[in-house]
Amino acid sequence: MESSELRIGNYTLDHGHPEQIPYGSDIDSAGLMEPIKLTVDWLIKFGFEKFAFEYEEGVEITYVLEKKNGHQFVLSDDFQPMDGEIAMLDYKLLYVHQLQNLYFCLTAEELVLKA
Repeated sequence: MESSELRIGNYTLDHGHPEQIPYGSDIDSAGLMEPIKLTVDWLIKFGFEKFAFEYEEGVEITYVLEKKNGHQFVLSDDFQPMDGEIAMLDYKLLYVHQLQNLYFCLTAEELVLKA
């Protein structure tokens, strides 16, 4: 991993175990860390809820994190950030630290584990 991808508080794999980066100096060791693959389990840990909507074309699944101010942070079933029913970005999130960084950029709040 590149140190430019990381911030204090990001989760990475350190010797195979998920660890949160506690200090800026630890970011210098990014080459020794591995990214954590983003999964539904991680979304649930961060407080996202799964919603399934049936349409004639099939079922659409989204993951929604309700914010205190009533706004929602929404991901598609393949972890693409969405604005309503429209993809917000041209790429899908692959790793936990990417989700954490995007969430912080858009909300100025840290994404914290709920469970």
